[in-house]
Amino acid sequence: MKKSIIVAALFAAAFTTNAQAPKLPAGTKFKVVTESNNITSMSMMGQDIELSNGSKIYEVCELKSVSGAGYHLSTAITRITGSVNAMGNEQKFDSEDASLKSNRMVADQLKALNKPVDYTIENGKVVNTVSAAGSEVLNALLAQNNGTNDQAKYFLTLPAASIKASHQWNVAVSKPEATTESLFVIAEVTDTDISVNVLTNVKLSNTLNQNGMEIKQNTQGTIKLKRIYDAKTGMLKSETGTGGLKGTMNVMGQDAPIDLKVTTKSSVVPM
Repeated sequence: MKKSIIVAALFAAAFTTNAQAPKLPAGTKFKVVTESNNITSMSMMGQDIELSNGSKIYEVCELKSVSGAGYHLSTAITRITGSVNAMGNEQKFDSEDASLKSNRMVADQLKALNKPVDYTIENGKVVNTVSAAGSEVLNALLAQNNGTNDQAKYFLTLPAASIKASHQWNVAVSKPEATTESLFVIAEVTDTDISVNVLTNVKLSNTLNQNGMEIKQNTQGTIKLKRIYDAKTGMLKSETGTGGLKGTMNVMGQDAPIDLKVTTKSSVVPM
């Protein structure tokens, strides 16, 4: 029922807005810090298990070039910290800890450190991604961010006439590992800020490798986001989100139902 309502809302959106180029010049750099907290409940072999996972990702981003309604954005993760709590056993990690180099649990994430990922963005959508870290790392990070890590979010590129309360548009993205349908609504416009609410329907189908064990996940659900943009530059200032995903996790040929609750918080600071 919820999915039907979301799809209906997407089709009822006034129109898909034609994007413009970012207002800021090429060479603009900024830092992004994203905190995520996930609680996963699952049932396996007759046992109920709850897993709590928190992470903090530090990124450095640069607007490489701007042309027409498109632009190129480069991002590099510089640090990852976090913790995992399963059945009362808590493990913490920090990518700046040299001892982690031999820890297979975070091997994929460590591969991504300080390696740029270049995005081509046109009309508000990522149309191409080139990663020096490899596709397996991108998939792992996508799973960690539950499909919400949309690199097109950093600049609000609407025409000036569309920057008004209640204006709405939709964006659909389909990839092998994730499909999203998002409805965007401008909630408020002030002299300093533009507030945008995002309702995203997510489907994830990804495979992770942990300690040499292949884990396949198939989940779907809804993520609600609130983004605050700078009214003068159109650059993202902050993002908060909550949501839930349900589905199955396949481990060693056995399917286990999973229920994931997620909260996220990002802050953006110009360099």
